[in-house]
Amino acid sequence: MIYVIVFAHLLGDYLFQWKELAMWKARSPWGVAAHGGIVTLTTLVCIVLVAPSWWPYALLIGGIHTSIDLARSRLSAGADPRRELALYLLDQALHLGSIALIVAWGNPPALVGLTSVGRALADPRILIYAIGYLLLLNPSWVALRFIVRGVWGADAAPHLGLGEHHGAMAERILITTLVLTGQFALLPWVMIPRRL
Repeated sequence: MIYVIVFAHLLGDYLFQWKELAMWKARSPWGVAAHGGIVTLTTLVCIVLVAPSWWPYALLIGGIHTSIDLARSRLSAGADPRRELALYLLDQALHLGSIALIVAWGNPPALVGLTSVGRALADPRILIYAIGYLLLLNPSWVALRFIVRGVWGADAAPHLGLGEHHGAMAERILITTLVLTGQFALLPWVMIPRRL
């Protein structure tokens, strides 16, 4: 169950949080509520596909996630880069810690009688690859920006709302896929276009 919820967390907290939503979330509690709703819905859908009786835990995870984000948005207003980094790391530790506690407390049910989608979503081997790819998409970029700005200062990297990252995300995914499938000769064709 932990893999399913971490997968849902990465989808809702990163992949389904586009730039405008992140900016709205930073300046308004309504933006935090909208983001929390997306995280809650994503978690609910992923959990219901695997263990329908666990829907109350999905709502609990979504509520805790929204509360953490609301507190962070209030604490990070006008924060310097070092404080932003500390708040980001604390935010993610609290999200993942609350997920781990809820899974331990909730005694996950046996996963039997699943649909084909539910079986795929419950398969740890598939989820580990999916989580790895999701980590490459957005969380790695966000964490790197926070770390660079927090360690070397605000001028070392643009703020999260600035700069281009979709090309870099696509490049990371293609490079990882080529390496995992042994297609090393194609790596220059992926890396050269962005350098030109």
